[in-house]
Amino acid sequence: MRPKVHHHPLLRISGLALAVTLCTPQALRAQTAQPAPVPQERPAAVPPGSGGELEPGRSVPVLLGGEPVIWIAAGVGQYTPEARAARITERLDEIVHDRSIHDPVVSIADAPGSSELRVQGRLLMVVTDHDARIMGIARAVLAEEAARDLGAAIRAERLRYAPAKLLQGAWQAGLALLFLVAALWLLHRAMRWARARLEWRCERWLDARGARKLGESRVRSLVRGAGRLVFAVKVVLVIALLNAFLTFALGLFPWTRAASGRLAVYALTPVRMVVTALVGYLPNLFFLVVITAVFYGAIKLVDLVAGQIRDGQIVLADFPSEWADPTRRIIRALLVALGVVVAFPYLPASSSPAFTGVSVFLGILLSLASSSALANIIAGLVLTYTRAFRLGDRVQIGDTYGDIVATSTLVTKVRTIRNEEVTIPNGVVLGNSVTNYTRQAKTLGLILHTRVTIGYDAPWRTVHQLLIEAALVTPGVLTDPRPFVWQTSLNDFYVTYEINAFTGSPHDAPAIYADLHSRIQDAFFAAGVEIMSPHYASLRDGNTVAIPEASRPPEYRTPGFRVESADAPPAGQRGRTTSFSDQS
Repeated sequence: MRPKVHHHPLLRISGLALAVTLCTPQALRAQTAQPAPVPQERPAAVPPGSGGELEPGRSVPVLLGGEPVIWIAAGVGQYTPEARAARITERLDEIVHDRSIHDPVVSIADAPGSSELRVQGRLLMVVTDHDARIMGIARAVLAEEAARDLGAAIRAERLRYAPAKLLQGAWQAGLALLFLVAALWLLHRAMRWARARLEWRCERWLDARGARKLGESRVRSLVRGAGRLVFAVKVVLVIALLNAFLTFALGLFPWTRAASGRLAVYALTPVRMVVTALVGYLPNLFFLVVITAVFYGAIKLVDLVAGQIRDGQIVLADFPSEWADPTRRIIRALLVALGVVVAFPYLPASSSPAFTGVSVFLGILLSLASSSALANIIAGLVLTYTRAFRLGDRVQIGDTYGDIVATSTLVTKVRTIRNEEVTIPNGVVLGNSVTNYTRQAKTLGLILHTRVTIGYDAPWRTVHQLLIEAALVTPGVLTDPRPFVWQTSLNDFYVTYEINAFTGSPHDAPAIYADLHSRIQDAFFAAGVEIMSPHYASLRDGNTVAIPEASRPPEYRTPGFRVESADAPPAGQRGRTTSFSDQS
């Protein structure tokens, strides 16, 4: 089977795989017969057992001026196809620049088992029966096609060095340079207009969606991002124009024509590779689209059901509505993880060693760095499903007292009564006792309690009545159930009383406590009962009562302080006494 024939504007490049035999006896005799033999490099040896034949798809081009002329498809003897192609390329270049050869006609000299191609007696290449066997055509036909293509290539290459041809290339390069400058100027103007237009449209689009609330600097950053996209397109177009100009201009001159071909290869090879990779990846991309659609639909279905449960439209036995959101997050995470596992084999380069190494490395990093996070996630699940608290509950966690404002898989946020937001890791929450003041407040009522110490001289029934009356007139305290009093201890100098009052407003507890304390003081002062501590137990005879002056009876007078002598008086006499009035 013959290879595909490629056509050049000035010469026809045969697609036949031609072989150059440099080690045959005929070739050696021809080289020794030349008047000025050209030194030849030692070619690389063919690997043992290869038989000198080239593997399919490994044809090597013979280049002249950077362009392929013929293709070598097989090696012979100790010479590889690469060595044969390099040697023919070297001989072609020598013949092109040898001005002593006026008419570069390629002649064919047949010998037993080979055909020698020569130019005025100088050996150019050898076609053997082995080459003809590989190509499946007669050796004479193969040699004629090679001679025709090589002769045309030599004449075309010599024509490129003609002064008229060089002058023509010079003015064409100048014209191309003017076109490049004009194109770059037009591109600059067009990109500047496109950038201004895109930024204006982007700003209007953001304003229509209320993006100004994010801040002026944030909006300007988004608008500048759209402008950078236009700049990136401009850079790509400038590089493409420069590459096209250099490829064209360098291709006009024989000395730089090879560099021109390389520039075109450098520019087109990445594009061709990307397009080929995209086309080959289309089946896997289809699988990814289907997998993504299936799992996206499953996630949306879970969100719909969870929303119905949260809003109370779907009621499940033993499944409170506050479990809907955390359960939804758990199921979504599991579905995403399952989707990644299913889609992993279809990801680009998923089977490459680099991809596998990076995946293992990231897995190790996550396992080392996520121990604390994993503990907090598990603690968050435990807190959720044990129903320790809900959003808005008034709680005390350790030393933190306030309302639950946010819960997540990692942390719990509490806003204190002083509007301080405290973020507590779920692991810490689970390790501390949690006091919930809201859970029973709407049903049984939250009991607020405070203690007061009263002396033994005050009747306990009176104290009970005063405490209950003070609680009943306190805003926020429920009348049903009725407040009650406990005598918690009988101390050396006083009795400890505890008033217990019900409330249905746990969030108002600090204000209720403040009002209750002031009502207790007012009630006791109005009834003339002292709220005393042990410090008042010494030297009370003659002292002023520990009641505010406004609450004392109008007829109240401070009693005198009675002092008696400790010496024993004589019989029939009384001891000396002195009365003082405590006016201080």
